[in-house]
Amino acid sequence: MRTKNTLRSVFASCLVLTAAMGFARADDGVLRVGTEGDAPQFSMADANGNVTGFDADIANGICAELKVKCKFVVQTFSSLVPSMDKDRFDIIISGLGITNERMKKIDYSIPYATTPQYFVVPKDSPFVGLKTLPEIEKALAGKTIGVVNGTTYAQFIKKHIPTADLKTYDATTQQNSDLATGRLDAAFGDSPTWVDFLGSPDGANFARIDVKVTGTDDHEALGYGMGVGLRKGNAELKTKLDAALCDMINSGKVKAASENWFKDDYTIPCKK
Repeated sequence: MRTKNTLRSVFASCLVLTAAMGFARADDGVLRVGTEGDAPQFSMADANGNVTGFDADIANGICAELKVKCKFVVQTFSSLVPSMDKDRFDIIISGLGITNERMKKIDYSIPYATTPQYFVVPKDSPFVGLKTLPEIEKALAGKTIGVVNGTTYAQFIKKHIPTADLKTYDATTQQNSDLATGRLDAAFGDSPTWVDFLGSPDGANFARIDVKVTGTDDHEALGYGMGVGLRKGNAELKTKLDAALCDMINSGKVKAASENWFKDDYTIPCKK
């Protein structure tokens, strides 16, 4: 598990990149990609700033389609949209859900993938055997629930379990640490996060409530799937991103990346 100091060093090294407008810098053909770097299976950065995971595969696939080089900028998830507005990078690829609220601030590519969300609780919790979302919402009323700050999951809890004691975290690892040490009654997150956690020593005494939650349960809170985020008004970049993603979806590249990291196909068909 990386420390906060490591994340700061990665972040600091990324900030030395010079800012530029447009979809890629014409002088060196670089597309700057903002990503979290601390969300296992989605986006994982090492101490040298090297990024791997599903998000990295999507980004590198887009850059290959556009014939440019990806340059990753690693930051906390909640800081990605504000930092893009300050031109620290050109696009966001970080499991970014398309939501009505975010669409007020940024533009999106076409959606390319979606993930189910689950609640995770201790194995000996009476909540493990719950069978429906309404049962979960009732059982967790007034309980302490953890989510990653700035995610659509936080909005879902606020709306559907308003009496919950909501704890937010800047990083998935911080959330899971509090879950493992008993500071949370439950945590709410996406399927790949839980596959990683439940397969670790810290997750050995925890279980997923086997009720899948997706955008179909609440588009307003959970969005319409993942998209690439970009600054408003950049029509040229959006057109290029949409075309690149559609090619990747139709060729099976998004499916291959999804099955590699999540053992499942999260692809959303291209409707362009």
